Parts: sequence; structure tokens; C-alpha cells
Amino acid sequence: MARAGRKRKAGGRTKAGRLIASPRPRADQGTAELRLHRARRAGALDPTTARLWQKGSAEEAVNAMSGGDHGQAVDAVGRAWLAGLLVHPARSGEAMRDAGRVLFKLYWAHYAELAPSGGLYRELAGRGVVRASVAGNIERAIQLEGALNRRLAILDDCGRDVRKAVESLCVDHHFEFGPAWLDRLIAARRERRSASEEDGRRMRDAVLGLAALT
Repeated sequence: MARAGRKRKAGGRTKAGRLIASPRPRADQGTAELRLHRARRAGALDPTTARLWQKGSAEEAVNAMSGGDHGQAVDAVGRAWLAGLLVHPARSGEAMRDAGRVLFKLYWAHYAELAPSGGLYRELAGRGVVRASVAGNIERAIQLEGALNRRLAILDDCGRDVRKAVESLCVDHHFEFGPAWLDRLIAARRERRSASEEDGRRMRDAVLGLAALT
């Protein structure tokens, strides 16, 4: 008796018979107040935006906000990038930011049962920064684990302090704020004052590790 073939996937198709991909739902950017708070955590707001916000016109302030994609402030490495802290002589800030997010994605795909929950994590998932668990797909899980272990080995070769700094910036659950050392660096830059040598060293270690991952 002949075996049944693979079931045809449901959904609309092109004239050539190819399945039409479903459009990805747009991520909710949050209220105007939330977007302004995120932008401020990544650095100073321009004077026009700050004045409008102080007057209670949050929507107008968001529309007037200039410079950068402040939706990137949803995670720590995004805030570091917006603040101009991901600086390396041979690597772009965007490439290092994205390398940090790939590490985050691989780490939490592997340790899915420990993954954070809540709206911000769902937003990261909606933006494609992190994907759902691969439980049940053994081959895919092995591939992701291998990719994660290769990156962790690179960080280990850079030294213990480098790995700790990268994990603090990219893997730990610092969505709306934190780690504390990054918040202090951004505040120092916003207030045009010197940051502590210890905080600066952690940022340099993180940049060294992210550059090695690109």
C-alpha cells in the first residue's frame, strides 16, 4: 500500500504555487511616555523634545525627537549603541550591537525554560531579536547549541572579565534599565562629566568581546 505524502500546507499561494508568507505583526512601540523614557535612558534628549515633554505634550515630543532609532533602547546593548558607547577602531557599532543580540537569541533559545517573560521579551521576539523555543526539534537545538558554544569559546579566549562584561550587557535581563554600570556611564555622558574608571573598563571589555564576535 502506498504511503501518504506530506500534507499540503494551508495558506494563500502565488500563481506558481508558492506559499505566500504571512506578514509579521508590527511590534507595539509603546506609549509616547514610554518611548521618551527609553530615549532618555539612552542619552540626552534634544532641547525641543525636552521642553515639549516638560509641558506635558508627550506625543508632540515623540514626533519632534531627533537622532537615532530610540526603539533600540529596549535592551542594554541597544542603549549602549544609542549612547555612542559601542566604539571600536575596526568594527561598527551596529555590527557589535547585532552580535550582542545574536548571542542573546542563541543563549535563550538554548535555555528556553529559563527565558524571561513579559511585554518587553515579547517585543524582542516580535522584532526578531529572539525566537521561540526549539524544544522538540533536536537537530535545530543541536545547531543552536553549537553556535552558542562557539561564541562563548571566543569570549573565553578574550578573558574572564570580557566574558562577564558581554554577558552583563547582552545576556542578563536588562530590558528597561541596567546593568547599573551602563546606566552610570550613560548618565555621566548625559551630564557631561567623567565616568568612573571601573565602569569605563567594563564598557571597554564589553566592546572587546563584541568586536571578537563580529
